[in-house]
Amino acid sequence: MLLNPFTPSEIAGLPADFFGRTQELRLLERSLTQGSVAIQGAMGIGKSSLLARIRLLMEGFDSTHSSQSVVAVGDRDILTVDDAARLVLESFSEIDEKQNKILFKLGSILEIESIEICSYFKAGRHLAALKRIVEQEYIKMILVDREFLLLAIDEADKCPIPIARLVRSITTHSQQNGVKNVRFILAGVSPFFQEMLKEDAGVNRFFYKTVTLLPMSTTEATELVEAKLVQVVRHAEGNRIRLHIQPKIITRIVNLSGGHPHLLQLLGAHIVENEDDNPDGIIDAKDLLNSLSKICYEDRARVYNSTIHMLELHNKMDALKSLLDMASPKFPTRISRRKAKEVVTEKSLEWLIEQNILSVVTEKEYGLLDEFLRIRMVMDEATHEAEAMRLEKRLIRFGSLEERIEKRGRKFDIGTDDLV
Repeated sequence: MLLNPFTPSEIAGLPADFFGRTQELRLLERSLTQGSVAIQGAMGIGKSSLLARIRLLMEGFDSTHSSQSVVAVGDRDILTVDDAARLVLESFSEIDEKQNKILFKLGSILEIESIEICSYFKAGRHLAALKRIVEQEYIKMILVDREFLLLAIDEADKCPIPIARLVRSITTHSQQNGVKNVRFILAGVSPFFQEMLKEDAGVNRFFYKTVTLLPMSTTEATELVEAKLVQVVRHAEGNRIRLHIQPKIITRIVNLSGGHPHLLQLLGAHIVENEDDNPDGIIDAKDLLNSLSKICYEDRARVYNSTIHMLELHNKMDALKSLLDMASPKFPTRISRRKAKEVVTEKSLEWLIEQNILSVVTEKEYGLLDEFLRIRMVMDEATHEAEAMRLEKRLIRFGSLEERIEKRGRKFDIGTDDLV
């Protein structure tokens, strides 16, 4: 059995599992010294992994920082600010209501007795309890020689309004009491931060930076795929399984996924699985095509069926097809913003961006957030066997929707040692 190191369903927070995002990490690291931060983007773009990695970095893992962080996960049952406060409280404390004691789990374990805080908790006044905890006397006991207390909330898009109220209340209260080292780190699907600002525009002043994640760069995505495939080959050699990688397959994976972290991991996982199920000693275009078909029509079929239905329901399918028709045939998809305005309305473009279908890649180009949606649409049109065979040739062997490929000045050859 082949080792499959691709992890499409896991958060990659540990340094050994985390690839790329160097600029984003540096930006967040600098920004947290000034205020709270928000991380947003499309589903699967790597928000949770970046959140986990910046927490470790700020806690001193492979850095000189010495902060303490906790993480809570938002959900749709969080309806009030007290619900949100309880969510955060439960991430780092336990309340013994009978003995009026609070057990803090922040680095070292600290137990204090407070009738006041426990009475707040019993009465469901969780915001009042959290406010009291972040006041100076408790922070000093909890955060000895620490830079910041980082309150992280993942999946903030599930309950943006209660979180907006929580941030406003806790940040204002702590600063009024002279506590200046409490920070929020929020992560969620776009446009959760805009939803927070609709509730309370003043919340914006507490956030020093909002980072909108885009797909990984070609270099970063290539490093990820190379590293994972090296592991596959080395493990195979250790088990006396001869395995080679078709020289251009790494470029194909990177381009066809568009650098989207989840899609990279998902495609890589399926390619290894396909070779394991149908071994021929080489990971090649056949494994790639089979994997794309399985992803588009099985694993992510519901996602694409839902997206296509939504496009048709809102009469935006023709607009998207018009944009894709004028796009470069190569992957990742690039669409001239100037030409796009000539074929579809400004309102349609805004809608496609709001729905996380299009992304603004540069000042001159749009891109697709999920390249596999385009592949699914192309596969849907290849209804006849002859058309499907031509699709394989164009999409896989040539890496684009026409018979040409962007040349790279590198040759990948995974053999007995490594990539060269």
